[in-house]
Amino acid sequence: MFSALKGKKLLFLGGVQRACTIVKRAQELGVYVAVADYYENSPAKMIADEAVLISATDVDSLTAYCLENHIDGVTTAYADVLLQPCKEVAERIGKPFYADDLMIQLSTDKIAFKTYCEQYDVPVPKTYDVSAEDYRTRGKELDYPVFLKPVDASGSRGADICYDYQDFCSKFEYALSFSKKKEITVEDYLFGTEFILDYLLIDGEVYMVSMADRFTAEGRPIAINHPNLMVLPSVNLEQYYQKVDPKVKRMFKALGFKNGVIFLQGYANGDKITFYEMGCRLGGTWPYIDERFSGYNPIDLLVSHAVTGRMLPAGADASSITPFYNGLAAVIYFIATAGEGMIAKISGLDEIKGLPPIAVVMQYYWENDSFKLGTLTDVLFLAVHLTASDYTSLNEAMEKVYSKVDFLDENGRSLVSGVIHLDQITDNGKHVYQLNKEIRNENN
Repeated sequence: MFSALKGKKLLFLGGVQRACTIVKRAQELGVYVAVADYYENSPAKMIADEAVLISATDVDSLTAYCLENHIDGVTTAYADVLLQPCKEVAERIGKPFYADDLMIQLSTDKIAFKTYCEQYDVPVPKTYDVSAEDYRTRGKELDYPVFLKPVDASGSRGADICYDYQDFCSKFEYALSFSKKKEITVEDYLFGTEFILDYLLIDGEVYMVSMADRFTAEGRPIAINHPNLMVLPSVNLEQYYQKVDPKVKRMFKALGFKNGVIFLQGYANGDKITFYEMGCRLGGTWPYIDERFSGYNPIDLLVSHAVTGRMLPAGADASSITPFYNGLAAVIYFIATAGEGMIAKISGLDEIKGLPPIAVVMQYYWENDSFKLGTLTDVLFLAVHLTASDYTSLNEAMEKVYSKVDFLDENGRSLVSGVIHLDQITDNGKHVYQLNKEIRNENN
């Protein structure tokens, strides 16, 4: 289907480990991939066709490189900070980039996102008017718990829950350190099941791709980058699809969004669904699960748009894209415990690779690698993406992974933060994650 990509030249900005998935996939499509950032040996550069030692935010130098080397397109993923430089480079070399200024603004400015959501009746939490000048006074009037986050920070930087006034003052000051604008959003703290969902935009049409429930092991902080487990489709999918999805699609179309990928995060509590964040990049995406159930891998579409200006070839049928799977899926994240250390041994990977339920294994750390848990993010060792035809098969696959895979220190102790079993989150009933027996094509 993507034969037109063969021989095209793509510049990818940011060589982080997660980008390796995109580089490999683009190469499989016949694309020549160059990776640019200011690290000499960033992971994605090690497998790219060409390594470019230019900062991923140096628009002038990147533009010159693209023009001199006849680059057909430029794209990025996983980092909000690289969206604007990527867009500017693409514009300067006369090539497309899927994200426009408004899409990027809504992904990086939480107040702007909430403002537009309210305009289109898309549910968001109540916001309190609190400034850097009056937070100590206003903090006494809040209905706790509340959640605060810098309006212009990404990756959960400075975001946290506040349970009382003293907690609020301390965390507000900390959050200010991550905001260039010195603006902090303070809103009602959301309860319920956390979810993340993906949309694909194709020539102005909006397709919901997936909705996953997000589960975190007990004792881990509220504002984190990765959960311990994702399960798809969400138990709240039917409710969301009927009540909220039409409003979201109407908003995206009214705002003129044409192409690309958008994810939304929020909480479902009973019959109440509330969003707290949007992104217009690959983030918590599980592209190989999407491909298994909907027929399309989002990476293919973003690469295609970068080098041809089209998400899909002319005449391609997108009707198979649906969040209602004819099966079930899960993503298991192996995350480091608090502290720092060195990985002396990784067990079980060879035993699970290639097993039919496993869509893909994404490895980020290897034996003898050192790690240090920072204050801004967690350390992700491994992500295992699984697909299954039913609850029993998914549960068996997950238990096999848990029983085989571990990351150990020099004393043989596990470095993994926590394990969540499927029966812990399903009220001991298979009915909670039932198989959707009918794939729906009601995406637009």
